[in-house]
Amino acid sequence: MAKLDDGSFLYAMEDKPWYRFIQNPDDAIRLLHVDEAAQQVVFVQRFSADTRHHMHTHHCTAIAYTLSGTWKYDDTEIPEGTLAYEPYKSTHTPMTSDGNVADVLVILTAINKDGRFLELHGEDGESFELNLEVFKLMDSMSPEEFLDFQRAQAGAGGSAD
Repeated sequence: MAKLDDGSFLYAMEDKPWYRFIQNPDDAIRLLHVDEAAQQVVFVQRFSADTRHHMHTHHCTAIAYTLSGTWKYDDTEIPEGTLAYEPYKSTHTPMTSDGNVADVLVILTAINKDGRFLELHGEDGESFELNLEVFKLMDSMSPEEFLDFQRAQAGAGGSAD
């Protein structure tokens, strides 16, 4: 990463680590930028083949640009080169099917400047907030520490994915 004199940041993708998930180690996030002042995060989401993520509700706006592959929300395919704009209060389930994989550039921006981004809905009826504090915590950890954190959350009865 380089910070320019005007306050801009430049990131080389290979300089940013992949943060993997214990529930599906082939899925990962490459966290690029956490901006507390703007209440915004930027990351690349890697969807592995035939994976289903949590249904979630947006407490933010999201821009998701498909860098490679094909993924979908419920029954709507989102192929390479497609931008999905996801508005506040929208609810959907991201997934891949038919052996597809995808890398998606995501920009989340909090609407009320409260740091709330996504509410993940578990199949057991529980929900988990994926908010600015979670991304700040992830940004402060190594990929190995993030895996340990997930294991500790799962052991404490929390959602780890």
